[in-house]
Amino acid sequence: MANPEGNLFSRIANRIGRTVLVALLGQVFFLVSVITMIPLRMAKEPVVNYNLFYLPILALFFFALFYRACVEQDEARGILYGYFSALVAWPLIGEVASMPLDKGVVTQFSSINIKLLGAYFYVVVGWILLKVMWRTGAVKTSVCTFFLVFLSIWSFELYMDNYSSKVPLELMPVIARWVATVFGLASILILVLAWRATTTAKKNLLGCILYITLSLVIMGSSQWKTPSKFYVKYEGAHLAHEIEELQKEMEHLNFLREYMLREGLATEADFATGKHTENAPATEPEAAQE
Repeated sequence: MANPEGNLFSRIANRIGRTVLVALLGQVFFLVSVITMIPLRMAKEPVVNYNLFYLPILALFFFALFYRACVEQDEARGILYGYFSALVAWPLIGEVASMPLDKGVVTQFSSINIKLLGAYFYVVVGWILLKVMWRTGAVKTSVCTFFLVFLSIWSFELYMDNYSSKVPLELMPVIARWVATVFGLASILILVLAWRATTTAKKNLLGCILYITLSLVIMGSSQWKTPSKFYVKYEGAHLAHEIEELQKEMEHLNFLREYMLREGLATEADFATGKHTENAPATEPEAAQE
């Protein structure tokens, strides 16, 4: 006699198992990336020059995976290459390259933080361009998958950067609950679509999307209910670093200003801003009134 429970389990595994597996592999990769980034700044004693080795390794993995995504003829396999290349691309481009470090031969590979690059403008443009490319078939599905996952993570990270600094404390649990609920329903819908999907490529693609929605469910169910300790600890240090750089730039500008005035290369009128400041001298009408 056939075992109905065994048949049901096998049927579920055949229908949605691949989609769930792809999403879970993404979560496993995220945990691995977090662990490998601990020596950069999350450890009590960050490893000096660790970024010199970590970033090139990430770059090699990224270019290898993205190249395979571009040349792979099998669509289902190509989607997986695009998916994992995007997962590697975010820590490479969005995190490690612009991460300021206290010590090291190369303390920062890039001064551009793409999470702050024009706020949501470039992300919205990216989504529109992705829609156009996907509908027109201008690029392969595997490459579109790369941009889909990368833009999703970028949008997610932009929100995280603004969450602890902009969202009122009393609204945090409310927003977190809504995020978990909405994307929990979205995850169920994705599983329904995976159940109906007839090709391996579609199941893989739905697994990539499921990874994003599950990540948002996890964040909404846990971390987003309260301010982020990671943000308070590391963003404060990052802002102090930016303030120090701006102060040095202002000192250099003042040096150049005094030099140009002294050498007759400019006059005070050339540097007038047209705006009054607290330390600016009063104008003749203002002095007369006083």
